[in-house]
Amino acid sequence: MPIYEPGVTDITITIAWPSDWAYEASLNPAVPYIGAETLLSGGTEAISPKELNEFLSDRNSGGSLIPTADHVYGEINFSKEYREDVIKLTADALRRPQFDPRWAHRVKGIIRQHMRSGHLKTETKMWNLVRKANWGDSPLYHFLKLPDLTVIDDVSVDMLRQWHEQTFTQSGLTIVVTGAISRQDAGSSVDTLLFDLPKGRVSPPHDVNVTIKPQTVFLHVPEAEKTTIGILGRLPPTSQGNDLTDLLALSHFSQNGSGPLFSALRTEQRVSYGFQAGFFDYNRKNRLLIITGAVAADQAADVAADIAEIYEEYRLNPNFETLPDLQNGMVNQTQKNVGYVNITARTILQLALDKRDPKTAPKLHNELKKLHTQDLKSRMKTIFPPKSELAIFAAGPSKKGWSDACVISKIEALDEC
Repeated sequence: MPIYEPGVTDITITIAWPSDWAYEASLNPAVPYIGAETLLSGGTEAISPKELNEFLSDRNSGGSLIPTADHVYGEINFSKEYREDVIKLTADALRRPQFDPRWAHRVKGIIRQHMRSGHLKTETKMWNLVRKANWGDSPLYHFLKLPDLTVIDDVSVDMLRQWHEQTFTQSGLTIVVTGAISRQDAGSSVDTLLFDLPKGRVSPPHDVNVTIKPQTVFLHVPEAEKTTIGILGRLPPTSQGNDLTDLLALSHFSQNGSGPLFSALRTEQRVSYGFQAGFFDYNRKNRLLIITGAVAADQAADVAADIAEIYEEYRLNPNFETLPDLQNGMVNQTQKNVGYVNITARTILQLALDKRDPKTAPKLHNELKKLHTQDLKSRMKTIFPPKSELAIFAAGPSKKGWSDACVISKIEALDEC
């Protein structure tokens, strides 16, 4: 999609390669993460990692490669004047990645340290508890969490090459090009990028469904400073539409300063406020409503119970007095985003993957503007999960107040709940 806004000189190309690596128990779940970073930063036959970084930096260009449960997302951003140079270099990296053992070893060390540090955080412990509760001991759980960090050390160059060969093909992929580029040049750039990539096998989407058991689970983390709370329920996938309605409703619910959750917790109960509500996708079929934040340990159990009650009152009897200001702000920001070629590319890509009309991307602000309070009320009452279907998870230093919860001291004990 060409973007002819004044001052737009950049181009974004984003590609979604289908991948089922995360669902296969026989495959090492760390491979996509190490493979993506090694491919992205490891240079080519003609250029070293250092030279690659300098090449992109000098041209104000960059890229990313992100493995997820269903796809590997690749993106490159560059100025139109450097199109041919950047495309050629990217094509070389895609076709003939080096996967140098020394560079792969370096990447493994960085990822291992990042994961080890992350696993120490109370927030991460809470979300890992959620993943375990939702997915059990499945391959997808191991891909999302990497609970056993020794799998990182077990990754070999042969595994990286197997992942590359299976993933980066000309089959089943979805491509979006946006920015200061003609249709002809966009086609030429894509042809260059994909030239010589093999045809591949495209597996049907995995039919897995997240399990959300209404329960309250508290993970005792004695060294934590605060308690992190996560309240979850199931929402339909974005392929069914109405995600803008959900976004507006949940943004209003948790809005700092005037939202119902803020008013109840901060204004009325004087609780330090750091909560947000929204949704996220495990994969393209499984989307969750989330309400999360951290609070003082001695208040946590009461706050978690209160949030569920506040949510239910909002779901059934919302007060939208402050909604117009929030809605107008979101409309204006969404309209501005059309001028950012990378945001537009990602939006179009997600619409395409959902099999929705990508041409609606530049007009999403109009869709947001048309929403009425009745749309939100109907959606929340009929589609949002009721309080009885919510799961409450928490991780923190004090067990006080959690007598009605399943209290555990390690995630592996979740099966006892």
